[in-house]
Amino acid sequence: MTGAEETIFGAQLAAWRHKVEAVNVPGNVEGLFARYVLSETAQIRWKVDSETSGWLEANADRMDVPSALAVLGYTAAAQPALLADFADVLVTGIERLMRRDPYPGDRLTFLYSAPILIGVYLAGRALQDCLPSFLPWLQDVFNDPRRKPNDAWLDLIHLHLQAELAHEPAEIPDLASMSGDELAVAFFMLTSGTGTTGLPAGELRGVQQRAAQTFLRANPDEVDGRKAALWLLFGERLAMDSAEQLVISASQVGLVLRRFPAALRRWRWDDDTLKDPIRWRIDAEREVQDILWIMLRAVFDDVVDEDTLAKLGRSSYRADFGLSRLALLIEVKYVRMSSEFKKIEQEVMVDSVAYLKDERYKEIIVFIYDDSSSVEQHDLSCRTLLAVPGIVDVIIVSRPGMIPPADHRSGRPAERGSQSSRKTSAASKRKASR
Repeated sequence: MTGAEETIFGAQLAAWRHKVEAVNVPGNVEGLFARYVLSETAQIRWKVDSETSGWLEANADRMDVPSALAVLGYTAAAQPALLADFADVLVTGIERLMRRDPYPGDRLTFLYSAPILIGVYLAGRALQDCLPSFLPWLQDVFNDPRRKPNDAWLDLIHLHLQAELAHEPAEIPDLASMSGDELAVAFFMLTSGTGTTGLPAGELRGVQQRAAQTFLRANPDEVDGRKAALWLLFGERLAMDSAEQLVISASQVGLVLRRFPAALRRWRWDDDTLKDPIRWRIDAEREVQDILWIMLRAVFDDVVDEDTLAKLGRSSYRADFGLSRLALLIEVKYVRMSSEFKKIEQEVMVDSVAYLKDERYKEIIVFIYDDSSSVEQHDLSCRTLLAVPGIVDVIIVSRPGMIPPADHRSGRPAERGSQSSRKTSAASKRKASR
């Protein structure tokens, strides 16, 4: 693994760990679930345990609530010596739970909350000697035909617990077609010994690589603590098992480029109250390329600016950026108004054919800076361009809020901007020299 790859992977690993730390507070069931998943793998100093006597006193009227029973279950699993302090309370609460319909009509059941379900299971496991009927009851509950998990992710959590109850690993179904979050659960099952797969080693590596792409590209801020814990476990295990498997080609570059909006947080556009205001203009494709060069060169040593490609017919072409080690090209576009998106799509479609005639390159990432902030156009353009053979990622960012619209940027020569636009239109962007 190169220094750049280590930097990207390490940053994402830290982001997932930060997300888990947000739920690492006493009595938080998502935090308790995270500790169950990670244990000591992530080297987190766990703070999820509550002071038992004080917690019992504060929650005395909630001992028939599954979430409260789950907290005690996690506590019993992590600190078995404390079980004697609340075993009677826990037995009473579990017995009440067993007398209820596990699948009520409103679907409000502990079985459909992974953190609560795991905690209740741990409670039953800790009480096997004094309440031997619970675990068989839970097995029957899983076999009930009314069991209909909310999604495939939760279904895998159920499969994990069914394997725990049966004391033998379960066959993980359809691993090759799973979504990212489902893959995180599947690899947790493989790591913990509750899951097996019939895939050949080569196919399993391919699935693991796909999961690694999701690990690197996902935004931890959009994932809750449950799923973040599973992704953090996946990343930690991947780092320990084989650093070579972290070479994810275009996804690494896409991760860097997607940080463009965050990188502009300190962009200078001073107001008129300053004597000598500083205003960094982004008026044309040229300026966007300058920013991307700084971002890419800080991470990838082999990035080439204005890479000259093999000739096609009488014309030669130059891509905005090339990363030959990853067989990857990056094409940059600047959109001034909403109506230009269709034209940009057509330009990229034409150019991509010529670009990939160069045998050094196999993939293209398209980066579009939208000065018009026409966010309603972004999804369609992304889907359109991703359907083009060879284009593996499309990143569209909007003009940052501190920079005013083009017609309000004081001192901007309208004609110069118009000429610049024409110079970066279809003919120029093909960079054909005859």
